[in-house]
Amino acid sequence: MLVAGRHGYFLINLNDVYVGQALALYGEYCADEAAFLARIVKPGNHVVEVGANIGSHTIGLAKAVGPPGKVYAFEPQRACYSLLQAQIALNHTHQVRAYNEGLGQSLERLWLPFIDYSKPNNFGGASLSRDQSPEGELIDVTTLDSRLPDVPVSLIKIDVEGMEEDVIRGGSNLIRKHRPLLYVENDRIEKSRSLVALIMELGYRLWWHIPELYCKNNFFQVGENIFGKAASFNMFCACHDHEAAAGLLEIKSPDDPHPLAPKPLAPKPPPGSVQYRFT
Repeated sequence: MLVAGRHGYFLINLNDVYVGQALALYGEYCADEAAFLARIVKPGNHVVEVGANIGSHTIGLAKAVGPPGKVYAFEPQRACYSLLQAQIALNHTHQVRAYNEGLGQSLERLWLPFIDYSKPNNFGGASLSRDQSPEGELIDVTTLDSRLPDVPVSLIKIDVEGMEEDVIRGGSNLIRKHRPLLYVENDRIEKSRSLVALIMELGYRLWWHIPELYCKNNFFQVGENIFGKAASFNMFCACHDHEAAAGLLEIKSPDDPHPLAPKPLAPKPPPGSVQYRFT
């Protein structure tokens, strides 16, 4: 299906229950995230997008940096990469350089589990693994430092289903050299502390940015919300004060509670104690 959305034309698979369905119904995906990204880049910037999927944010980023800029988009899934290339061609955003490979901590080959693209699924939710997957596909994985060693990058956006820390470690030289803004997904509670600690060790301040997938003011002005309260859990990271962080909750320590972590239960009062209720 071809969609004429907010940021241009998108060829989509309607079996993609998140990105594809959002583009078909609303003309965009996670609009508040896309708007935030557009605010933190400027014409002529060089942007790295790790986990570009079918390009729902890639095209907007390409238009924000303009023809003088560059977007380096990495997507390991061949099916998603094919659609990413289609969006680049349809929108004449040839400032995008697309790579059909994964990024990680080292040069290796990882397994992508088998995905049936003819059936409804969250295609972007697939994770690479070192464990062999029946009917899966081996994916070439490289590092940011080896692939883009001399690119004066201004922003690195990372959404790689739990491999965010690996990507940062594999790009630590590039990050230390250019001090780009980072926009990093962090929706795995068990991996959050280590990820936050690593980014802080690199000299960054971090803030939560948690846009809901549904935006009332969507491009097609559709009132139906198919995503409920589902949101994208990301961290905006900068080495200094940044105007984009205004109003965001700063992460002060790796031990700060994750927004998805269960809230601790209030302790029960001891037997015989008197409880007062104020109204």
